[in-house]
Amino acid sequence: MTEWIDNPSIDFETSLCTEISDLSVLSKIPLVSVFMITYNHSPYIAQAIEGVLQQETCFPIELIIGEDCSKDRTREIVLDFQQKYPGVIRVITSWKNVGAHKNMSRVRKACRGKYIAFCEGDDYWHDQYKLKKQVDYLENHPECGLVYSSYDIHKVKDNKTIKDFIRYRKWEIIENLKVSDYFVTLEKTGGRRVGILTCTVIIRKNLYEKIVELDPYLHNSGHFLMADTQIWVDMINISSVYFIPESMATHIITNESATRSKDIKNILRFQLSSAEIMIYLCDKYNLPPDIRSKLKKNRNGCLLRLAYYTRNADLAEDLRKTKDSWNYSEWLMYYGAKNILFHNIYSVACAFKNTLSKEHDEWQ
Repeated sequence: MTEWIDNPSIDFETSLCTEISDLSVLSKIPLVSVFMITYNHSPYIAQAIEGVLQQETCFPIELIIGEDCSKDRTREIVLDFQQKYPGVIRVITSWKNVGAHKNMSRVRKACRGKYIAFCEGDDYWHDQYKLKKQVDYLENHPECGLVYSSYDIHKVKDNKTIKDFIRYRKWEIIENLKVSDYFVTLEKTGGRRVGILTCTVIIRKNLYEKIVELDPYLHNSGHFLMADTQIWVDMINISSVYFIPESMATHIITNESATRSKDIKNILRFQLSSAEIMIYLCDKYNLPPDIRSKLKKNRNGCLLRLAYYTRNADLAEDLRKTKDSWNYSEWLMYYGAKNILFHNIYSVACAFKNTLSKEHDEWQ
């Protein structure tokens, strides 16, 4: 019988966190734990869960869903699936919202599998043999710690799907990827993606636990808004990674998420946090000064845009003191942060050039 239970392996802290599962029918030793966090994903969560349930495997798996007190029907949908599939699904939830990082942490601690595969609640797997293909490779290549693949992208706003996005973008996948290669490739793709997308990844749990233990500030403090890039970089540092050149998952681009928002200030705060995490990783791995210089320039650009959109004159002034030269656009943003007239002038100029919409779209 499915019931609310306390899982002693999870540090619930003060979140009143609990697990809904049926220990009598769950696999005692799952080979793969599927790591799924969800919040306000009611239009997509069923498809995400079904993509896991359809997997054709010869080994036991578990699906651990971290439901963070959604305001829509997400919890209702998740619990309904758990009732129907108690032999696979475990739900980690609470009576109050704990935020993305604590939600991730409690799901990670609940994972029992040798491998952890990721799929957030607004993505899904469309290849029913995804786990089998990836696990087969990991089982036969003990030096490999992470396997990923290509993916499709579905844009909800346009109802448009781009198949095999890595091939579509003509991104080069580097074999024997090193940390320095990761940063160089990131630059080539406009500072956005290297090809390692969360919903395509499976990793060794013991290595995941190792990198979290070695750098809890990076992985478990909640200081950075981004939560996946640091995993991939640290995994690349301690193991080999492998790319399967097939599209196995679909990433859904919604209008509102951690990385996309109708509020430009939310976008800029995420971009700023992303820039800061890249500088942290650059320093951690002692990468060349030219790479750090480019990352710092990107961070300062984010700060200047944030100063402009939030009308933060002090931040704009602090940035001016650190800059040797600015172009006309940067000067307009600087004065726009300090003066409403210049703010309006720059806003009209951006609208005329149709650049605001580009800042809203992470992928285009």
